[in-house]
Amino acid sequence: MNETGLIEQVSRIINANYSNIYAIDIHLDKVYCFAFTVTNSLMIKEVITYTDFVELSKKFIHQGEINAYFDALSLNKLESEAQKGNNETKVKYRKLCESGEYRWFVNIINYLPFEGKKLIFMMSEDINERLVDSEMTASKLESQIHDYKTRIRNENESISDAIVQISSVLEQNSGNAIPKETRAYINSVFNRVSIDHPELNQAIITKIAGNANYCKPSLLIVDDSSIIRNSLKRIFEENFNIVMAKNGDEAIQIIRENIQDSFNARERIVGVLLDLMMPVSDGFVVLDYFKANNLFSRLPVAIISGDETKQTRKRVYEYDIVDMLEKPFNTENIKRRITKIIGLYLSSNDLQDVVSKQTEELKHVDNTQVDALKGLLSKVVLNVVHSSESVKLQKMAHIVASEVASLNPNYNINNAFIEALVKMIPYYNIGAIAMPNDAIVMSTTIKEEIENALLILETFVSDAYELAIGKNIVSYSFELFNGTGYPNNVKGNAIPIEAQITNLLVRMVNHTKEKNFNTVLKGIIDVDSSKYNPDLLNAIKARKKELKEIL
Repeated sequence: MNETGLIEQVSRIINANYSNIYAIDIHLDKVYCFAFTVTNSLMIKEVITYTDFVELSKKFIHQGEINAYFDALSLNKLESEAQKGNNETKVKYRKLCESGEYRWFVNIINYLPFEGKKLIFMMSEDINERLVDSEMTASKLESQIHDYKTRIRNENESISDAIVQISSVLEQNSGNAIPKETRAYINSVFNRVSIDHPELNQAIITKIAGNANYCKPSLLIVDDSSIIRNSLKRIFEENFNIVMAKNGDEAIQIIRENIQDSFNARERIVGVLLDLMMPVSDGFVVLDYFKANNLFSRLPVAIISGDETKQTRKRVYEYDIVDMLEKPFNTENIKRRITKIIGLYLSSNDLQDVVSKQTEELKHVDNTQVDALKGLLSKVVLNVVHSSESVKLQKMAHIVASEVASLNPNYNINNAFIEALVKMIPYYNIGAIAMPNDAIVMSTTIKEEIENALLILETFVSDAYELAIGKNIVSYSFELFNGTGYPNNVKGNAIPIEAQITNLLVRMVNHTKEKNFNTVLKGIIDVDSSKYNPDLLNAIKARKKELKEIL
């Protein structure tokens, strides 16, 4: 790159009032760091990789603004704004200064052409605002938070020791002493724990990594750029063994050898990060291979997104991919998202294997064995309905149902109803544990899921009133107030109120995993209000502060 020309380009944009001046080339994985000399001449101080830039920034940017800081560097967002004629954007954030205090800064970001490519130019401006008292208090609390994290880390060490010992016992008793189904169930419980507690999961991995028999799960990265491959390797190598391919043909060969020929497999591949635009054979060749061999249900595939057109993006979403990772990478976000998705796949597959195996064996065993297997299956069901998501739903259901009862007596909501709703709402999609991961959401699959759920409820719920509430929840919670839901397009208050509450709360819980609460609520009230009962929306608005605290 012509560094003299680059300095001249930066000089046109900024002046000496700015600090932390950068030119970012995502495709070459380079960040040019600028500084002013004593004579106010601009110079390139150093050149680092984008990955190093991200890691360095995380040490100084306040945790509350770190996501906004890197989201502002999204190529897709910058290109979208540029198409509207807006080549400049800003993001406000708190930065830790040498004084030990956080101060407010603004990043001015320009997305401009240089030498036939587009670069991201970014500079910081100290807006000279001291933190308000409440923020100062928050800053002081960070030391207490550090102490708390230390304590949690020590507790994780202790718990991970216990889990590793249990795993060791299971391995040593791989014969008839401990039934295979019991071992599978315990493994699924461990997977579920790792989803909700990633720090504990990391402690477990660290403990067992020294075991000669331990095989760290592998992540397949498919990209023709060695820079991108190595950047992603640095992000994920702490949790996964990294396997790399430069094109689609190499990726398919690795999948064929390690997934489809599992007997001779060298790598336990649990996920794929796939670029689309590659020489020899592109990402769509791999996606077509996955589709033809029904592999999407076994392995999560996330797309590495560059400068793809709208047509390309539309084509991508015709496949059962789990995510699109936009360059530049927000390392913490994609690490958390991909690790959680892989954990969900592992857990779901384990649960389905246990349920399928037990269902088949129930046909051939005596009553004593039936009771034993039923008891084990009940633990699987409880494992699903006692997840962190279910706890949120239960707390929210109590708040919303109580508010609806006070605002609208015509629904005849009493304490018994609220208690039954809270108890049964975690079962809303319990039938999904018997469905394949790649099942397409449509009327027929929803009906099959409902049938599965009704069978589970009739097996495990003994109270007649709770069973009735539960059946309404699983039968109608896919329906929408305006009649556009599944599977029967039931409309209005023909949908039981318990199912209406469930549908709305499930959307709120699921969407706040990726968006903030206010954005989700605005989307429900301003965009999709016709899908929900106005009485429920009024209850949500009345108690939004409490609901936000839960989410």
